[in-house]
Amino acid sequence: MKNHYFTIIFSSFSLLFLVTCASNDPKDTADSKNQDPKSNSRNANLEDPEKSGKKFGCIEGNCVNGVGKYVYENGDIYSGSFKNDLRDGTGSFVYADGEKFSGTYVEDKKQGPGEYNFKNGDKYVGEFQNGQINGKGTYSFKDGKSVSGDFTSDGQEGIGVLIDDGKSRNCKISGRKLLCE
Repeated sequence: MKNHYFTIIFSSFSLLFLVTCASNDPKDTADSKNQDPKSNSRNANLEDPEKSGKKFGCIEGNCVNGVGKYVYENGDIYSGSFKNDLRDGTGSFVYADGEKFSGTYVEDKKQGPGEYNFKNGDKYVGEFQNGQINGKGTYSFKDGKSVSGDFTSDGQEGIGVLIDDGKSRNCKISGRKLLCE
């Protein structure tokens, strides 16, 4: 039997999987407005609660060397471990747009095992390297389909198995396209 390849182009929502965790993504970097350029220190900017009721900066715990909760001006919230004023260790990052990452950080970047929940209902569970999707993992679509495999280039390349309605197909991910047998 001949192998027939066909291309399934990820929906625009699924493209978030491939783009959201990029190292140049603002979700991956600390809010520079709250950074002291000389010490790389996040300065707390606690607004008068009588005016807006919003607080920014380290609002709980120790956000330099310890465990704390940091609220960014854009509404993103990080709760977890800090080392040398950077996210480092286990933590949870809730983005203002509703997306969420839970996992480990090393020097402010996603590193090691983690789970990323997208606002469209899709989810990636697996390895992150240097802030990007790289390594073994599973991307689950909200419609029940999933791709498990080895991802590289922030999820833009890889090989894996697509599970759709209980049926599995070997696939290759190339340039944000899923090519299956």
